[in-house]
Amino acid sequence: MRFSRASFLLAGSLLMAGPAFGQTQCTVPPPASSATPITKPVAPAPTDAVQRLVQSGNEVLWVSPQHGLQTGIAHGDNQLLVFFTPESHAFILGGTMIPVPYDQLRSLMGKRATDLEAYHDIKGMFVRNGDRFQVVYAMPDGEAAIAGTLWDAAGKNVTRQQIRYIPGAVPTVRIDVPESAKATAGNLSQQIYAGTIGREGAPEVIMFIDPRCSFSIRAMQVLQPAVDAGKLRLRVVPLSLLDYEDAGASTRYAKAMTSLPADAGMVQAWTSGGLSGVLDQPAPQAQARLDANMAAAKAVALTGTPTFFWKHKDGSLGRLDGVPADPDRFIGEIRQ
Repeated sequence: MRFSRASFLLAGSLLMAGPAFGQTQCTVPPPASSATPITKPVAPAPTDAVQRLVQSGNEVLWVSPQHGLQTGIAHGDNQLLVFFTPESHAFILGGTMIPVPYDQLRSLMGKRATDLEAYHDIKGMFVRNGDRFQVVYAMPDGEAAIAGTLWDAAGKNVTRQQIRYIPGAVPTVRIDVPESAKATAGNLSQQIYAGTIGREGAPEVIMFIDPRCSFSIRAMQVLQPAVDAGKLRLRVVPLSLLDYEDAGASTRYAKAMTSLPADAGMVQAWTSGGLSGVLDQPAPQAQARLDANMAAAKAVALTGTPTFFWKHKDGSLGRLDGVPADPDRFIGEIRQ
């Protein structure tokens, strides 16, 4: 997952910047103006997306409803989010409003847009402009659109799930290493705490993941057959990068992984949903192990997950950012 901002063009002019996907998988919510605060709910309901924002330590400000949805601003120490939500608060749509009818936008986008499955009757499309991507949703009255991201009441990123299988939405292979990473290539394996899975002697790859990242999960699904066939050995390194959008769950799951022994059991617990037993009682050394992994990720200029590193036969470092589009080609690269 790369972290950056992106924009796309409509009829030759700049339309907006907002949460982007594809080459940019995780973005920070856009800024907004101030408004009049409201009182925080006293009894948060687990099915209420707005109350979940409050539970996460945000104050919610309401402004005038827009195009059939309530409109608010959530702000806290680490985020500021302009959001739109139905009266039921079943979901939150965060992003920037486009004052153009959705159907008109869809017509102008033509083949550059891929329609998404409607969510709570909200239509959406995945739009590409060259190597830049954007997801756009229709407002209920159809008279405007939102370039942004959908979250459900439990805090799950619905947008990421909607686009995960769209060709081109997942980052393509890029094999290189920045200058800042070359100094640490030789001792990267000694700096990390990882769960190892796969046959000894098989080509080994270091795989940086966030346990809550759907692209990390997808990458593991793509590579698991090669691991099972003895063609690949993975050292899976847990990181916590998504706390800003999942209320700290990223760190909880990463610490649960680093609480486990550095063997295949750690990876299997992650992929099978078996981390619940240690989520609330991490090992005393879990935080230190996670800190070491985060420091290693910073040292190699990691910008998101999943990211892969391996050594070529000539001693140089190979790198891939994102889900391997072709597992066989990927394994061929790491054998070189």
